[in-house]
Amino acid sequence: MLLLLCMLPVLLAGQRPDFSGTWKIEGGATLRIEHHDPELVVETLNKGKRALQRYTTDGKESTSTGIDGDEFRTVVLWQSGGELFFDIEEHERGKILKATERWSLIEGGAKLKRERVTAKAPKGRTLIYTR
Repeated sequence: MLLLLCMLPVLLAGQRPDFSGTWKIEGGATLRIEHHDPELVVETLNKGKRALQRYTTDGKESTSTGIDGDEFRTVVLWQSGGELFFDIEEHERGKILKATERWSLIEGGAKLKRERVTAKAPKGRTLIYTR
């Protein structure tokens, strides 16, 4: 029994999804994701602009520049059910804006569901990307 309890984190880690791929949202941004856990690299392309974010899924803070030039400080952690949870702090013109996101793969991995909650949108906003 003790061996099974010790192996549980390893078994659960094996069930984590791979978010790698090119994801598009109709009329909007394209995400190119390279995911080799714990490394998560997200290239965002939108209206001729490009941004590159490098995260780790182990709870270490990462700093990156968004597509609009704002600084983002982000912590990413795995949640139950294979979701990624993003705790985001955006530094925009002297203001600090907080947000959270939950990423999950749905429809057998064919779609990326991105749920974002901010002070401006406390009920959240859901974006669905397809491969």
